[in-house]
Amino acid sequence: MTVKLQRTIKLVLEPTREQRQILLETIEQYKFAYNYTCKIGWEAETWNGVELHKLTYRTVRNRTSLPSQLVISARVVANESLKSAIKRKKKGLKSRCPESRNPAIRYDKRSYTVWLNREEVSLTTVNGRQKFKVKFPDYFKQYLDWKITSANLKYDKKLKNFFLNITVEKEFPDIEPVDFYVGVDLGLRKLAVVSTPDGKINRFFDGGHIRAVSERYYALRKRLQSKGTPSAKRHLKKISQKEKRFRTAINHKIAKEIVSLVPAGGVIVLEKLKGIRERIRVSKKNRSWIHSWNFAQLQKFIEYKAQAKGVRVFYVDARYTSQKCSRCGHISKENRKDQSHFVCERCGFSLNADLNASRNIAYLASLNREAGTGAGISAPVGCCQPAYCSGAIQHQLQASEFIRR
Repeated sequence: MTVKLQRTIKLVLEPTREQRQILLETIEQYKFAYNYTCKIGWEAETWNGVELHKLTYRTVRNRTSLPSQLVISARVVANESLKSAIKRKKKGLKSRCPESRNPAIRYDKRSYTVWLNREEVSLTTVNGRQKFKVKFPDYFKQYLDWKITSANLKYDKKLKNFFLNITVEKEFPDIEPVDFYVGVDLGLRKLAVVSTPDGKINRFFDGGHIRAVSERYYALRKRLQSKGTPSAKRHLKKISQKEKRFRTAINHKIAKEIVSLVPAGGVIVLEKLKGIRERIRVSKKNRSWIHSWNFAQLQKFIEYKAQAKGVRVFYVDARYTSQKCSRCGHISKENRKDQSHFVCERCGFSLNADLNASRNIAYLASLNREAGTGAGISAPVGCCQPAYCSGAIQHQLQASEFIRR
């Protein structure tokens, strides 16, 4: 039995001045195709690919210079956006017609070719096929023998660069699972707390220094925005990228350390984050912090690092894990004395609140696995290393609902 690993190689295109204008025009026309398809699909309340093709294909071909393959690509991307938006609308949730100001063009094997060994790519544009030189870092040479699949072309308006995010994949022998579960609780004061159900592993990733750096950036941004001078705007652009790199580096480091705690074949249990901002209540002081730190990015980093090691990643519904005693199972709001202290009303068990929650998260997966229900456990993850560029379509994670006992 084998498992398929996927990674994303992020390359910088080096177009000529003429090619640069061609790419910008291609992105602009692709944007029209995407937004037009979304508009028609939203009005018709459909995301069916065949119906949208009949409703939009001829109009887009007549009003743009896009080749047929890119018209179809824009429609497929619009299908995915419409499906999510319309489903939310039918559930009575807040939703609106999808729209993009700077979409990423999705390419497949019929619309692009890449030669990694000679650092060159060929892309379909409004002016036919164009060849571009790319910067290929030595780190990515480990993927030269991997299978090349799809790609996304993205223009970064701040950096004024074109990035091609190429997805590669390769099959590796699957690793025999072992009975080892680690729960990860994400929080405000501690970015992540890791523990096993039996408490043999207890690891805290403190967010104090990280939060201090983020608050310093926030204060600096506020001062520069109030000035509004050309120099201040240039400084804002500079620190924006610097802060983004800082956050990404911290998430990479934490993810790497968490995965190193788990043996091959073990399981890392994460909490579902969908709707977490609407569910939880935080003070005004902590509001900007919880909305600014990218916990989803941290989870994705854990996923792809874990998969490379042969560690599985499961998702569970983490409701009540902060109120439940990890020793006797008693659930009560009064168990959580404050942000960091947990004392069970029934058995008197006392523990750090985040540590208690991480043990409950790990226990949920191990309990349902033993029962053979599979409830609350997702299939082994097969995600790519995310490119994290606006408009890029990320692989969706599959997770079944946890059935509350």
